[in-house]
Amino acid sequence: MKSFLKKLRPASLYALFSDELNQDRIFGLDLLRFFAITTVVIGHGANLLPQKIADFQKYITFDGVSIFFVLSGFLIGGILIKQLENNKASFSLLLDFWIRRWFRTLPAYFLILIVVTIGYKISDPSFTFEDIGKYYIFCQNLFYQAPPYFRESWSLCVEEWFYFTIPLLIFALITVLKLSPKISVITISLSVIFLVTFLKYQIYMDYGENSELYFYHQQVIYRIDNIIYGVLGAYVSYYYSKIWNSIPLLLFITGIGIIIIEKAIEVTGYHSESFAVFYYYMLAHTIISISTVLLLPFLSNFRKIKYKIGNLITIISLISYSMYLTHESLIRILIIKNIPWTDFTKNYNIILPTIYLLYWTLTLTLSVLIYKYYEVPTTRLREIFTGKKSRILNDK
Repeated sequence: MKSFLKKLRPASLYALFSDELNQDRIFGLDLLRFFAITTVVIGHGANLLPQKIADFQKYITFDGVSIFFVLSGFLIGGILIKQLENNKASFSLLLDFWIRRWFRTLPAYFLILIVVTIGYKISDPSFTFEDIGKYYIFCQNLFYQAPPYFRESWSLCVEEWFYFTIPLLIFALITVLKLSPKISVITISLSVIFLVTFLKYQIYMDYGENSELYFYHQQVIYRIDNIIYGVLGAYVSYYYSKIWNSIPLLLFITGIGIIIIEKAIEVTGYHSESFAVFYYYMLAHTIISISTVLLLPFLSNFRKIKYKIGNLITIISLISYSMYLTHESLIRILIIKNIPWTDFTKNYNIILPTIYLLYWTLTLTLSVLIYKYYEVPTTRLREIFTGKKSRILNDK
């Protein structure tokens, strides 16, 4: 254990991640992923802080999940477009795409799901296995509100259904209707955005100001459009690269400005309950998604910085998936909440900072372990099944 803790020192940590740090990575995308995961972890850890500090954190946290969705759509959309433009569309090509995605995302997800299930069974007498089966087929929030266990997995469910359905629809247009990849991608992307917008509006008209409307924003069909905005970014980047690269800094500044305005609207209040419901459900996630796309022309061409802080940002980016999986249900709820803190001291000025420090320490330490010794080995297994190491681009 001591030897591992020594590896968490900056110099040793850089050595542990030397292979990744020496790759030709796009630092701008690492920076965006770093921002998304830190804002998520800070936001979910707010109730571990004194109330005044927790109230302040709303000013410095953003919609990290929507940012993740857009970034995922941009990266995976780019991989899919390049794959379709360089290979004949076929079921084997589609299967190759799925296998490589699933070996990247599913092993770590199922590992944490099993651990969390065992943890809830031990710590919560009311816990039953009734709803857990849905988590193994990513149906926990497909049609209904997600159960209160491992709730943060709702976004992973959105991602997995995107990986399965959108490429399948695009391949269908190419193989059945004989459309080009360029036409197929834009047709499916715009159709999904229009369909989701229409369905959200219908739900809004049905529920109005009803608080039940809040739970729809975590259902698969009502958030998959956030990922599609990233696909549209990849589409413009590939097919209209001159436009994509024409004014990257201006678009970046515009995107940052929109994000700041959106945050200002959120923290200053919505003026009325009816506007709050309409804005949050119909507009907020879309605004963040579009503004994130505006950041990408600049960030996708931002390669490296010479400062050591850049290495730390890249490492956090690399372990961000494990951080997302572990920080909430496993660490904050099952571990930290079950420690009898008052047995040690009654002084909450000592307890709360200790709890928050432990929250971050466990999240980072466990994520490094999972990434290096589980995520990387299980991801490499996909080469056994595809046998084509370079066929689909690196996930960077």
